[in-house]
Amino acid sequence: MSRKRAPGAGRKPRGEFKGKTATLTTRITPETRSALERAAKKNGRSLSQEVEHRLDYSIRKDYEHNHHRHIRGLAEAVAILTHWVERATQKRWIDDPFTAEALRRGIEFLVFHFGAPGTPEVPASVKDAAARVPPQARDQSMTPAGVGHAEAGGLISWIEMNLNEGGRLSRPFVTDPRKLDFDPSKLYVPHEWYLYSQLFSDLGSGWARHQKLMRKEGGR
Repeated sequence: MSRKRAPGAGRKPRGEFKGKTATLTTRITPETRSALERAAKKNGRSLSQEVEHRLDYSIRKDYEHNHHRHIRGLAEAVAILTHWVERATQKRWIDDPFTAEALRRGIEFLVFHFGAPGTPEVPASVKDAAARVPPQARDQSMTPAGVGHAEAGGLISWIEMNLNEGGRLSRPFVTDPRKLDFDPSKLYVPHEWYLYSQLFSDLGSGWARHQKLMRKEGGR
C-alpha cells in the first residue's frame, strides 16, 4: 500500500521562486524546450524554475522600458559605444588598459552631450545624506564626483560581495520590493539577484584583477 505524501514533503524547488501554486499551460517548440532544459541544467534550476525566472525577468524588463526609458537609452548607447571602441582598438576593454580608458572617456562624452546642461545644483536629497557624513568628508559628498563614486562603490560592493567565486549568492538578497526602504517605482532597482549574478559572470572580479596587477608589479 503506497503511503500518502505529507504536505510539503515533495521535492524542494531548485530555484528562487517559492509558493508556486498557479498553473500555466502552453505549447512550445521542441527546440525552445531543449534550450530551456540546457539553461536550467547550467543554472542549477528545475525546468519550471527556469521558465518562471525568464518570464519574471522579461516582465521586469518591460517595466523598466516603460518607466525608465532614459536609463535604458543610456545603457543601449554605452553598449554600442563599447562595441565601436573595441572595434577601433581591436581589444576588449576588460583586458586592455588603453581600451578601458578610451571607453571611460567616451562614456563621459556621451553623458555630457545628452545630459542636462547648466550649472549643477546640489539636490535636497544629497544635502540630507551629506548631513549624516563625517564633517571632513561632507563637502566632497555633495559634489557630482562624490555622489557618483559613492553610488558606483555601492554597486561594485553588491556585485563583488553578494556573490562567491561560483557566481552564486553568498548571503540572502532582498527580492521583494515591499521589503525595501524606498519606493521602487521612483528608481531603477534590480530586485533580482540574477542581475548581480549575471554582471559578476560577465565582468568577473575587478578586485581580483587589481590585486593580481599589484602582485605582479610588486614582484618586479
